[in-house]
Amino acid sequence: MTEINEIFSSVVMPLHNGQKYLNEAIQSVLNQTYANFEFLIIENCSNDLSVEIVKSYNDPRIRLIVEENCGQVQAYNRGFREAKGEIIFIHDHDDISHSQRFEKQLSKILSTNSDICGSNFNIISDKGNIIAKIELPLSDIEIKEELLFKNFTVFNSSVAIKKKVLEELKYFDIYYFPSADYEFYLRAISNYIFTNIPEILYSWRKHNAQISQKKKLATSQLTIDLSKTYQKKYLDKELNLFLGLTYYYNNKFLKSIY
Repeated sequence: MTEINEIFSSVVMPLHNGQKYLNEAIQSVLNQTYANFEFLIIENCSNDLSVEIVKSYNDPRIRLIVEENCGQVQAYNRGFREAKGEIIFIHDHDDISHSQRFEKQLSKILSTNSDICGSNFNIISDKGNIIAKIELPLSDIEIKEELLFKNFTVFNSSVAIKKKVLEELKYFDIYYFPSADYEFYLRAISNYIFTNIPEILYSWRKHNAQISQKKKLATSQLTIDLSKTYQKKYLDKELNLFLGLTYYYNNKFLKSIY
């Protein structure tokens, strides 16, 4: 059986004006219990001290890549293309990975032969205080059922994904920004295995400067449109009704209405 430390992985971190939280994010990656990875930081048209902060680290695993075609999706895709690892860990520049995240996700992928592995996560404030603890569905079938109705049953920022999946699906589609990650995971429903780890391995920082907050309305509307499109593809009306009744009788009223 393959040992975890025998697997070479890549960490992809898009970076745009991240100086406020960047040190904490980088340190959480470098402090992982699993260490056999390259750390690709994709500089994406910053005008603050982000680049200087990255260059202050003397760790051979860090590779700074400048992406001049500005945009979050462009930065993700540049990192995915440049990555040399078999597994890619996604990490945002303002968030925190818990020290065993990479080790546990690799172990889960190996033991379940899954292709995409996320985890439960904390939502934290700009000061790092815990606002909420988010629990996600765990099994492949549960994740896929809920993925048709909402956009974070596998949480993009906490994901470990096989590079071959990204290559086969042609990466994120810029047309669907700011919900390109959601559209990608919907495309993956047919042929790939999802799983989530029932532990909090990631802390997602919520603050006013992030794209998900700046483009909240656009994200919400595009998410609904994508959800409806893929529901038509994978569900018939009778099954939709059945799922709605199931959610209703399990006291998930708002979800049953949707």
